Amino acid sequence: MSVKRRRRSGSMFRWYFVQTTVSVLLCLTISSLAVLFFFLTFWKNDRLTALNDDALSVSQGVKLIVNEEKNKADDTDENAVYESIKNIVITVAQSSRTEIFIIDTKGNILVCYDPVSSVSEEFVCMLHASIGFSDDVMSVIASSSEVCCNYEGALPGFSDENYLIGSTSVRCGNLNGYVLVVQAESQAFLPYTTEFLRIMIFASIIAVSISFILSLIISYRMVRPLKKITAATKHYASGDFSGRINTAEVYKELGQLVDSVNIMADNLAVLEESRSSFVANVSHELKTPMTIISGFVDGMLDGTIPQEESEKYLSIVSEEVKRLSRLVVAMLNMSKIQAGKLTLNHSIFSVRDIFIKTVIGFEKYIENKKIDIIGLDSMPNVLVHADETLINQIIYNLIDNAVKFTPEGGTITLSLREDKKETVFSVRNTGKGISQEECGLIFDRFYKVDKSRGLDAKSFGMGLYIVRSIIELHGGTIKVNSEEGKYAEFVINIPSEPNI
Repeated sequence: MSVKRRRRSGSMFRWYFVQTTVSVLLCLTISSLAVLFFFLTFWKNDRLTALNDDALSVSQGVKLIVNEEKNKADDTDENAVYESIKNIVITVAQSSRTEIFIIDTKGNILVCYDPVSSVSEEFVCMLHASIGFSDDVMSVIASSSEVCCNYEGALPGFSDENYLIGSTSVRCGNLNGYVLVVQAESQAFLPYTTEFLRIMIFASIIAVSISFILSLIISYRMVRPLKKITAATKHYASGDFSGRINTAEVYKELGQLVDSVNIMADNLAVLEESRSSFVANVSHELKTPMTIISGFVDGMLDGTIPQEESEKYLSIVSEEVKRLSRLVVAMLNMSKIQAGKLTLNHSIFSVRDIFIKTVIGFEKYIENKKIDIIGLDSMPNVLVHADETLINQIIYNLIDNAVKFTPEGGTITLSLREDKKETVFSVRNTGKGISQEECGLIFDRFYKVDKSRGLDAKSFGMGLYIVRSIIELHGGTIKVNSEEGKYAEFVINIPSEPNI
């Protein structure tokens, strides 16, 4: 029992748009994160360098103030010195938007960036008297041999976030410590990341818009030929095989599908024409003999036909019954071939004997048309291992066709020979021959060369199809040679031994 599968919901456009949009956004996100990581590293290094520069500026300013006060003749005003130092710290901190501290070697804050803070007599910042820089920070700064030192991390006592620090030493007069320029990481990177995210969101909107337009265009161009294929197949399903799909309007990948659909339409058109012809022929073939049989039998029963002529009409009835029998056998064989149920019963027999018996069976028709038979008397006795009944049917059909299509006074040439491991036999007759176009069609089901039924009145259009099928079942081949107006020849090759 076939299982009905559920059809996938949604349109191709929606599927393609979602796939394209997700792919674009995924690629954009990955590339943006990579660029953001690169620039954050760059910005961090740049900020640390700027913090070091600010630390050096404050250190140089402090040294300049202290040295100027030393060079004065009168006594040095310590409070004025520290006020000047504090002004430098505040100015640089405000311009660089950082927090600047001058600390001693123990981490105590001496001067800070806050303008409202004051310095005690011990020169300790009253605003930050309760906090200082931890031993971990001081060990990193004090252990550096460089002019400037950087520190990244938390500052216990300040807040929980991470900080960037640029520092340098300052030693002049009574001041021995370090200048620290401090900035929170969030404050350092927030403007950059905010701007970057704004650009990324703007770029994402543009990318989604472009992907929407491209998806609309591309999916339409992809679906359009599929719609044409669907429309064409609907016509084919309704029995109209006239339409064809233009392969120039489809992509290369769909070209093979379109070619296959067009070929299918051609084959269906030929098959439909052959089927219609076959139905008409079979109807005629069934109706004519049954009408003849019924008429003659009724005539004999009601006395219309005299008793002394009954034998003559009974022979006609017998011929028509045989004709019906051949039609039924042909249809049964074709049904078996299509179902793959036609089996072979191998035996060893003489092909020459079949030719002789078949020709004798057509002796009456041969004599009436004064046909000359060539090659039968010199035919060698060739034995073959095959299905005798089916080989007999092949030879019967070929000779039957030859007798029907050979004109009065014509010639039928028969040949039989062994070629290595094959048996080759042929039947050739003079007459109208077969056109090159029809040579490729005569083995199709229901095809008839003589559509006018002038010579082929008893044909059903299945003989040569069955002949080819039987030969192929034996592993052999059949080919036709013909020249219009002169002759037609059928050459058969079958293995002398069955392929097991």
